[in-house]
Amino acid sequence: MTNGLNKLYAGLALSIVLFLGLGYWLVKPKLPDQPPNLSFSADVDGTKAWKELLVTKQTAVKEWRLDWKHLPNGSSMLLVAIQPTVVTKADREHLLKWVQAGNDAILFDNHPEGWASWGLIQVDGGAKNPSASASTIQVSPGYTSAEGTLTGQVDTTYRIKPGGSGQVLLEDDRGVLASRVQEGAGSLTVVLTPNWVQNGTIDEASHFELIWPLFAKSWDAVWIDETHHGFGTKPGLLAVYPAWLVLVSVQLGLALLLWLWLRGKRFGPVHTPRAWTVRRGDEGVHAVAAWYERLGYRHEALVQQQLFLRQLLHQRWGLSPSASPLQAAETARGRMPEAQAAQLARLLAEPPSDRGGVSAQAFVQRTREMGEMIAYLEKE
Repeated sequence: MTNGLNKLYAGLALSIVLFLGLGYWLVKPKLPDQPPNLSFSADVDGTKAWKELLVTKQTAVKEWRLDWKHLPNGSSMLLVAIQPTVVTKADREHLLKWVQAGNDAILFDNHPEGWASWGLIQVDGGAKNPSASASTIQVSPGYTSAEGTLTGQVDTTYRIKPGGSGQVLLEDDRGVLASRVQEGAGSLTVVLTPNWVQNGTIDEASHFELIWPLFAKSWDAVWIDETHHGFGTKPGLLAVYPAWLVLVSVQLGLALLLWLWLRGKRFGPVHTPRAWTVRRGDEGVHAVAAWYERLGYRHEALVQQQLFLRQLLHQRWGLSPSASPLQAAETARGRMPEAQAAQLARLLAEPPSDRGGVSAQAFVQRTREMGEMIAYLEKE
């Protein structure tokens, strides 16, 4: 019995493994095919291996994703551009100004057009897609400590024109492959073999020994250009303004917050009292009463109170609204005490007045009695 269960479990486990393996083989996820020469790409045509080694040798290695006109101020920095695309005349001018300020730039490009520091010549008939051929590379004295014959796969039909103010670093039997030109306080180096930096070829032939001496110097920061690989970004809001303006703005903002705190301003939601936004149900009555008080219509107000009292007597007792005070008193004697019946007759009589109209004291007294009588009738 136990052996049977073990075989069942083993068969079930084997089925699960086969099912997962078959599913993975059928729908195996594919890595995205990234553009070549990206410093964060592990593809064979990426340059991540070179970058990872560079990180261990330099103080700071970062990607540069802004236009070259935003290159950081200062000196003792390096910009590395590997086969950049769509490099405009303005880009070259901004880079040269940055180099002349005391920085260095290394350009890996198999066809660097538009640079006035050196000219190019074509070999092999100017083929557009030449096949890589092994060449023996000659280096300038003191360039590298590597011994023996250095070779490299060269896949470009261009060579740098000899002569001029440039320092030849690398060349083969067809011409110069790498040259360095001093620009102001910095230097600009061009290398016509960007394939030597790629992951799939950096360890072939003598590629590593040929490119690594270019990075022997120590810089405060090394920037790897990704802007001209299609990964450029626009500068943030703070990067648009000079640093001194940003600093002053931050200080003014902090001073404003401190001033508000000292002034006792509260931060948080503000609740408006309901009485400020909701109209009272008796707002119209209060308004009419205010106008009656302002215009001195006390007699008219008492007449309105009498009309309301007569309407209430008609609803409660069926008494005619035109009944006299005596008729109202006779009707009330069977329903309320004698004193209240006499008070009802007095309230239904003509309101008291003098030459100046109803006095305030008389108005208040009669209104109080009228309110008591109305409340008594409404309770019945």
